[in-house]
Amino acid sequence: MVFNADSERLSGHQYGPSGELCLEYRPDNWELNFTGSMMIESAYRLLVGESAESRGDGVPSAHAVSEGQRLRGTYLRLVIPEVALHLVQAMDDRQLMPIEVDEHYYGDAAVAHLTMLGSDGDKIWQQSKPVSAATNYKGTAIRVPRGIMFPGPAKEEDLALVLKAAGLTTEFPDWPPATYLLVDDDTAWLAMVFRKTDGDVRHYGYSTFVADAGQRRLPTANSALADKRIALIGCGSLGSRTAAMLVRSGARKLELFDDDILAPGNLVRNELDWRGVGAHKAKVLRARLLEIAPDAKVTVQIVNLGGQESSEWTATALETISNCDLIIDATADATVFGLAAAAARFRGRPMVWAEVFGGGIGGIVARSRPEHDPSPDVARRQILKWCDDQDIEWKMPSQQVNYGVLQTGQPPMIADDADVSVIAGHLARLTIDTLRGGGSQFPAPAYAIGLSEGWIFTAPFDTHPINYTGTDGWGAGSCPDEVKLKELVSLLFSEQDQDANRFS
Repeated sequence: MVFNADSERLSGHQYGPSGELCLEYRPDNWELNFTGSMMIESAYRLLVGESAESRGDGVPSAHAVSEGQRLRGTYLRLVIPEVALHLVQAMDDRQLMPIEVDEHYYGDAAVAHLTMLGSDGDKIWQQSKPVSAATNYKGTAIRVPRGIMFPGPAKEEDLALVLKAAGLTTEFPDWPPATYLLVDDDTAWLAMVFRKTDGDVRHYGYSTFVADAGQRRLPTANSALADKRIALIGCGSLGSRTAAMLVRSGARKLELFDDDILAPGNLVRNELDWRGVGAHKAKVLRARLLEIAPDAKVTVQIVNLGGQESSEWTATALETISNCDLIIDATADATVFGLAAAAARFRGRPMVWAEVFGGGIGGIVARSRPEHDPSPDVARRQILKWCDDQDIEWKMPSQQVNYGVLQTGQPPMIADDADVSVIAGHLARLTIDTLRGGGSQFPAPAYAIGLSEGWIFTAPFDTHPINYTGTDGWGAGSCPDEVKLKELVSLLFSEQDQDANRFS
């Protein structure tokens, strides 16, 4: 490395005033045959090439700085979508436009998001509030005359010149801060200014990060998910992980059903964190999903399906479930499964479900689609028979139970977040494949997935497809005059589940 002993900036290819010179021989291409004299020669070529006195014509640059490198020394950040930037850049010179900015503090940075151009009565552009707890500021965008550029965050003297040219006052308020978006030909710079009680003016200039509108990270086929209404029963580890994956994959309409409270012990296998401890899982999960996708529509019903619950509440929940485009059971509870299956049969809705085996040895993911598979309850019985037909004794470590809705007095399941996340990932993939429609990439409707050696699994990634027979069972529980689900629920509660489900 070559430094200047006087700790002053010698070159534009230098890491800070006292930093090393960026030479032809760098960490990304260094080889053992490079010598100290070669480094000195390179430094000489750099300085002479940049020196006006030596009439250097400049030096070729391979200096590519990432956004992370560019912003790592900054604390104040502005995030502006590319489409919004183009709109404000198209304004006439010195034109003014009302704006709104949301700011929050996270990850050692104060991040401001441009959320609206124009006013409530005349919106030019708007995006959903990215962070619900952010502070909202109203301000003004100013189109700097074309040809004037800011090399970095707008300094106090830059702002004063722009305000004067635009005919705006520099009598800044005590609070909230005056907020300005200075727009040049290249980008836009945010500045916030306020006057302290002693009369001193505080000026804050934000570095800009432009969010690329054309950066597509999802398959085109996933666009079908946005309009599909998904019922998710169970917001525990499996359900919460699956819901987050679905929203990240493009799902925007979810109905959540759970009555459980988030406890500290849940955090080892849950999408949620300490902020939600003591609150209902479903409501905290809703908040989490809106953090991922602020434009999502997520509703919650705090109901104990299959438990000691009002028949009216249960019927209301099941009616909502039956009206969704797809039903997910993430509880591994036999009674809940029976109710969800009845709702699926009632209106012919596809259903997917999954279970994680205690001990972290694996799990099962499955689905049932009208006209393709038998109804969920028939499919479940066929899966149980398939398990019995393996003719291998099911061995579980002592004091372990299967994953799902644990009843009072049962010990916790021993399976870590990685185990649950793998099964949740497969459940999400099966859900996405079902909602997309058309041809499926899954040749079988159900799979037993191994995460470690045990039972039928010889090693991690040992996967066994499970095929059904027939497509019957979908007519059960419905009739031409559409039996009310309230009557269906009463019927279900009066019957006993005859299946000996070892996974529930």
